[in-house]
Amino acid sequence: MHKCARYLIFFQYIGTKYRGVVKVPSHQLGKKGVQDHLEEAIQRLRPLNPVSLSVSSRTDTGVHALSNSAHFDLHRKNDNPPFTEDILVQALNFHLKAEQISSMPVRWEGEHL
Repeated sequence: MHKCARYLIFFQYIGTKYRGVVKVPSHQLGKKGVQDHLEEAIQRLRPLNPVSLSVSSRTDTGVHALSNSAHFDLHRKNDNPPFTEDILVQALNFHLKAEQISSMPVRWEGEHL
């Protein structure tokens, strides 16, 4: 059985080109939220589960953040162990390099679903 690891990530962003931090409904055209970009980066890690961030706060369009946080659950394929903090931050930042967003994750020890 595959285990799920819960991760807490801290991230920062220059909000000029984003419609706030939370996910923007797909029917709304224009700018995306920071959450949209973070979830896309996490999906590129090829988890078994669909990823949905629980973001700790909200910001308006154009607002910057030095340290925001969110958590998500991630199932890895083939019973692979959870990502280490270093590997996860490198992978997320690689997939976010075109954006003005960077992450600094911390894995919640002992949280397996």
